[in-house]
Amino acid sequence: MSSVAFAEKLSNAEVSRDPGESYPDVPAAIRAHLNAELDRDVLVRMQHLARKRRALRPEITEEQMADYLALAENCENFEQWLKLRQAGPLPPPARGTLAWVIGTLAILALLTTGLIAAIAVSVSGL
Repeated sequence: MSSVAFAEKLSNAEVSRDPGESYPDVPAAIRAHLNAELDRDVLVRMQHLARKRRALRPEITEEQMADYLALAENCENFEQWLKLRQAGPLPPPARGTLAWVIGTLAILALLTTGLIAAIAVSVSGL
């Protein structure tokens, strides 16, 4: 296949920017609050769960599906999920967390150094 034919094939296979076309099982209320490019992992996960849920309960309504998917995201219902999404990203970890990590690594380094020294002493004594 020539590069020209390959380029034409790519241009003809235009990627859809509408998340409704790619994720039909995810309720429109949820798709409206997710970006098809930035939230792709969330949309894929929700599409998978929604497809499984519709297979088990085909009569499920859009509202019930939205609540089910919100529950899968550790929220009680769609309204709570929406509030968390609108609140923005979680704040960065506290500075104390970084201090604990550095302290733990320092202790681990000291213990490893002591173990290596003990092995070296015991091997040299043979």
